[in-house]
Amino acid sequence: MARRDTNGAYRGPTVTADDPPTVDDGIPSKCLTFALTGDWGHFRRIDRTVTKQTYRVPPRTTLAGLLAAVVGVGRDGYYDIFADDTSAIAVELLSPPRTVSLPSLGLGTNPNETFSSSGGTGNKTVKVQYPDSTAARQLHSYHYLVEPAYRVSVAVEDPVFYGTLRDRLEEGVAYYPPTLGLSELHAAIGYEAEQAGEHAVERVASPDRCTVDSLVPNGVGAIIPDTEQSYAVERVPGTMTADGTSRKTTSYVDYAFREDTGQLTVDASKVEVVEVGGRTLAFV
Repeated sequence: MARRDTNGAYRGPTVTADDPPTVDDGIPSKCLTFALTGDWGHFRRIDRTVTKQTYRVPPRTTLAGLLAAVVGVGRDGYYDIFADDTSAIAVELLSPPRTVSLPSLGLGTNPNETFSSSGGTGNKTVKVQYPDSTAARQLHSYHYLVEPAYRVSVAVEDPVFYGTLRDRLEEGVAYYPPTLGLSELHAAIGYEAEQAGEHAVERVASPDRCTVDSLVPNGVGAIIPDTEQSYAVERVPGTMTADGTSRKTTSYVDYAFREDTGQLTVDASKVEVVEVGGRTLAFV
């Protein structure tokens, strides 16, 4: 029987799972699966500055933050929970990724150039700095995903996080609103579908070739080329750690996927494939 408790790192009540999954060489013993959809999405590429381009698949770090929002964990409180040796995530594309470019006008954010201030001195009295609303606007181009849809399978060994996440998904609630990258791009989490819920994970004793329904992480060399299909590869942040008042990426994931959401054929000796609810997935 799960028990409710409170923990300083969590907002609100928590549930401690008596049977959390274990993660062995990146493969979990079981996982929670849900659909993640929205009208718009934007997962900003970290290698772009002026043009705000987006990844077409959600980075592992973004999914970790989204799940932490559902559970109610603060910004720097979940990085260890999603370490690569204690957690595992698999992502499936439910619709072809499509992007559009939208221009946006914004004020500059350089405090040495475009900020005004008012109030006191900042020593004994409050001094407020804010963007100068009379300054010229800057034009930026944002790339947005249109109606993105994914199926996410996740496992973490932390019993409090796993138990609380399972409870939140079953109840259809979240402590903080989940979003698809930006705070104004709200996400919908579907846990009632036929292929959602808690599933056991079974290793596949497959032949040399097998097809994979999910994105293939760090397995570009395992993909068997086919003249009838093409695939894309995106390198996204994988794990993070706190770095003083900020945070930094500590690893990356190279995701290979078919843009038409079809299966990829891989060499099973080079990538670990598992079965979850009748689908073949690759976790990272």
